[in-house]
Amino acid sequence: MSSPRFYAFDPRATRIALFVGACVLAVLTAWALADARAEGGVQAMARAGVSAGLMLTFLVSFHRLRPRTGWGVTVDARGVRVARPFSQKELDLHWGQIDHVRRIGRKGSVLALFLKEEGRVLVTRHLFARKAVFDELISALEDRLPPPRFDA
Repeated sequence: MSSPRFYAFDPRATRIALFVGACVLAVLTAWALADARAEGGVQAMARAGVSAGLMLTFLVSFHRLRPRTGWGVTVDARGVRVARPFSQKELDLHWGQIDHVRRIGRKGSVLALFLKEEGRVLVTRHLFARKAVFDELISALEDRLPPPRFDA
């Protein structure tokens, strides 16, 4: 592995779902506010507050999951650098820290980097724009690391 390989995060489908969900929650918030104003009910105000809070959460998540430079997974000769979806910090793992790599989940849509110190780092498929990029990342990691010890 001569040059670092970068696999960028670009969760388009997730961002679209979050935006559509925020729009639906905006309509529900307006409906609950209109109901509260017409009838003056406490339940309607509570519904408006909950839906407004969820809408704000969806919009913040939509903003935090936007593609930006350097946001993704970098594989190089020293190890693997993983950017966290909701944090500014990157997780820098050296090859000696990683025990093995395996797909987990029902459809194999989660990449698990199992660490030697009884931990793991999960990278989900929905963070990538295309499945081909995710599969290329997995093959690059599997080329470098040995298969799991108890794999049949």
